[in-house]
Amino acid sequence: MCGIAGIISKNDMDISSGLLKMLSFIQHRGPDASGIAIFNTCKDCTLRVSMQSVEQLESLKTIILKYGEIISELSIEAMATIPLVEFEIKIAEENIKPLHLAINTVKGLTVHSIGDGIKVYKEGGSLSDLLSKHTIDYTVCKHGIGHVRMATESAEDINAAHPFVSPFYPELALVHNGQFTNYFKLRRFLESKGAMFKTLNDSEAASHLIAYAMQENGGDLKAALEYASREMDGIYCIIASTKNQIGFVKDQLGIKPLLVVESEDYILLGSEQIEFNVVDEEVFAVEMEPGEVHVWNI
Repeated sequence: MCGIAGIISKNDMDISSGLLKMLSFIQHRGPDASGIAIFNTCKDCTLRVSMQSVEQLESLKTIILKYGEIISELSIEAMATIPLVEFEIKIAEENIKPLHLAINTVKGLTVHSIGDGIKVYKEGGSLSDLLSKHTIDYTVCKHGIGHVRMATESAEDINAAHPFVSPFYPELALVHNGQFTNYFKLRRFLESKGAMFKTLNDSEAASHLIAYAMQENGGDLKAALEYASREMDGIYCIIASTKNQIGFVKDQLGIKPLLVVESEDYILLGSEQIEFNVVDEEVFAVEMEPGEVHVWNI
């Protein structure tokens, strides 16, 4: 059992605070890790990478400098002393994907997010661990997604936390509640296409699969989610987002819950009704249908 959340605001708002408040109401669904992805347009590209050890920092910088210019650097000591570093970089858009792949190819280095419209903050442990370890950007924007994780099949560390991203389509991030019964089949297929797996979390397979579909179809999120629905076996609910779209897919059995509230000012997505109390205690959510796929443009 995990908990997921999503916000689309018709007006600019503090999305980070909204997501964190929503997740605080469903912390009981996932005490092992937490994370959020926020989407806005920044002047420069932000890169967030975890390292197996601080000794990898200089080699990481060498990789970055092959593709762009480092403007600033912020070091973070994450849960269980996993080093994390955030860079602001100047980079041509066509070099973002190759840089993402080049970093992930190195053992011990894992990209958490890269781009001028996405930033992922995630951490092992509860929301309090996320907030104590990371300086979260509370810049106003229009949408974001969040997750609290109950670990069932893989490590309880920062890399296995959600949201997940993929070099196939770096601006995509997703959160997932559920499990896939054909994980190893998916993994073999995705590795044959060049995917570099950094964890044993089955949600990482979903991120690669949907990102791969978007790479192949020219960035059509709805078509990618529909493709994933046909390819993934199990019980699951996924919220996926780019800097200009957010959508979801539910499994054909509809076992995992996804509730949606839509008003003139906002759209909220979540695992439980109580999440929406941060906006309005009287709000009433609608349960999405089994097999349903829906995408909103931002």
